[in-house]
Amino acid sequence: MPAVRIDIANLPLFAQDLIGRTANLPRSSLHLRKLSIFGLSIDAWFSDPAYADLCARNIAQTPAGEGAVEITLFLIDAQSTGSPAPARWGEDVFDRAAFNEALASAGLHGAYLHDPRVWQFFSPAARTGVQMIREPGATPDWETGGPLRVFLHWAVAMNGARLCHAATLGHDGKGVLLSGAGGSGKSGTTLAGIAGGLTTVGDDYCLLTQGDGDGASAYPLYRILKQDPAGVARALGPVAASRFGALNWQGKYEIHAPFLHRSPFVDRLAIKALLLPRVAHAARSELRPVSAGAAMRAFAPSSVFQLPDDETQGIQFAARLCRHLPCYELFLSEDAEDIAGTIKHFIEELPE
Repeated sequence: MPAVRIDIANLPLFAQDLIGRTANLPRSSLHLRKLSIFGLSIDAWFSDPAYADLCARNIAQTPAGEGAVEITLFLIDAQSTGSPAPARWGEDVFDRAAFNEALASAGLHGAYLHDPRVWQFFSPAARTGVQMIREPGATPDWETGGPLRVFLHWAVAMNGARLCHAATLGHDGKGVLLSGAGGSGKSGTTLAGIAGGLTTVGDDYCLLTQGDGDGASAYPLYRILKQDPAGVARALGPVAASRFGALNWQGKYEIHAPFLHRSPFVDRLAIKALLLPRVAHAARSELRPVSAGAAMRAFAPSSVFQLPDDETQGIQFAARLCRHLPCYELFLSEDAEDIAGTIKHFIEELPE
């Protein structure tokens, strides 16, 4: 029997029906993992225990605190639960703006990935999210390094935070945000800083909040680092990679804190500046001031358009952040110790 096809007209009803049917699955057939992150207390129910373990291992667990928002997620595959195969998108063109608008009219968020066929919906009112895939393991390749990313994006927004595609480095509680497109040097800079004794809340994604003043705070999403073999060798030495396992889909190691000599992860950094790394092969690393507009052009595309919706609010958030923080280009040398020392000295000189 062919899978049902979904279009803009029946999308909201399909989403509401999928959330309702999945929430009524018998809990005895599912695997519960309790996650606590930035004011959220999440009950995540999985049909695949291996996926459950991956999410519990890679997602940062931080105290939810009093008044935590309680969220329930169902991460389900059709094969394990005996559910119908995930529906297909039925229109010739997938119009993301129209997709988001149709769901917003029903008070929902959502995303659809054509290949693999994945549906993701979240109801802020019910504080419930559902992901439906075909079979165990049929998630996108990038899920190992950023599990449940879109659900965390939707859920933390309820607490006034934003998920951002950026790296961080810090010292004594103060920190900097590292932003730029893939290949700009964010992860390599982070690993070099960690090797030099700096801390981090993440090298790929983090949560950001902005107060009424000029300050911003960064919180962890994942306690995992990613770097290619050459970057690992530069920062940690040529034999370090032997303990990091296989390369991921991007040709990078996914490095967990227990694999390092010390855990670099902290629960919060007060962000005092935005740095834009540049692979410059310079003799010494150098910081040069850059305009808020240039910083915005580097920060916004990777942080806003990797997420399935909310572009307008994301751009506004990015613009406010770049206006309020001092922004610099960081022209990188190839010496990890030099990179770490340059950033540490810069952070130490930043005002409290």
